[in-house]
Amino acid sequence: MAKEASTLSGLLVVNKPREMTSFGVVARLRRVSGQKKIGHAGTLDPNVDGVLVVALGKATKLIDLLQTRPKTYRGTVTFGFATESQDADGAVVEEKALTEPLDEEKLRAAFSALEGDIIQIPPIYSAVKVKGKRLYEYARAGESVELPKREATIYRFRPTSTLRWEAGKPYQSVDFEATVSKGTYIRTLAYDLGKSLGLPATMSSLTRTSGSGFDIDEATDLDELMALSEEDLAKRVKPIAAVLTYERKDLSDDEYFAVKNGQKISQWPKNQDGFYQLYYHDQLIAVYAYSEEESLWRSRYFFA
Repeated sequence: MAKEASTLSGLLVVNKPREMTSFGVVARLRRVSGQKKIGHAGTLDPNVDGVLVVALGKATKLIDLLQTRPKTYRGTVTFGFATESQDADGAVVEEKALTEPLDEEKLRAAFSALEGDIIQIPPIYSAVKVKGKRLYEYARAGESVELPKREATIYRFRPTSTLRWEAGKPYQSVDFEATVSKGTYIRTLAYDLGKSLGLPATMSSLTRTSGSGFDIDEATDLDELMALSEEDLAKRVKPIAAVLTYERKDLSDDEYFAVKNGQKISQWPKNQDGFYQLYYHDQLIAVYAYSEEESLWRSRYFFA
């Protein structure tokens, strides 16, 4: 008899290891959870570790919401060389040996200058799509393509260490912390930091310390999750309500019938953030969003 499909729904906060793709994490958790409907919020490059939020079952409906939330990273930028991918995995395309220490005050000013709303041009070795193909596919095929411009918001970008010389090399490195919006390329941020100082620069290490509303101290190592039984894994799954910050509304019987059938609702007054998380008999049923155009409430996510 075929194994019954899992009905597990919720969120797993994974501490993704390096040398693994985000897709690889999802594939492994699909096997151990038995849940075929599974996805992740916010891709991490193979050489980046840290917080990766994986959604299972009905929680996959929230991936678009989870990806809009700010993310925080700790990393290192190295001045003196640049690569084609803007991180340590790419081939070196520019070098400029440093013969004297960088000015710490100018460095701090360069960090601050990149805070706020900015425009980024992602590296050719990235997964950004142009005309149906990812940029790295153009690069591997030796084809030229105009690199797109992307808007990003840098909420915080600050050095967290003093500059240090790399052992036996004419390079200097500094650690940093960055809190950024969806779609920000941290390696491009590091590259642009160097560019503002007139130097080639490379993001030499990176860890995501928070994402989709969860911090790294809430994350579990992938190997630990893989060693759990389905029953024990289910205990690590956070409920969908754990990521909803909207005002709660408890439904009457008539309201529940309307929500269950996806009906629009005009009787509810508009609240401050324009969203309600809806409960019936203490069970999360749906999220409704207010439509300014229609002056009524519409179903955004349905879970029950």
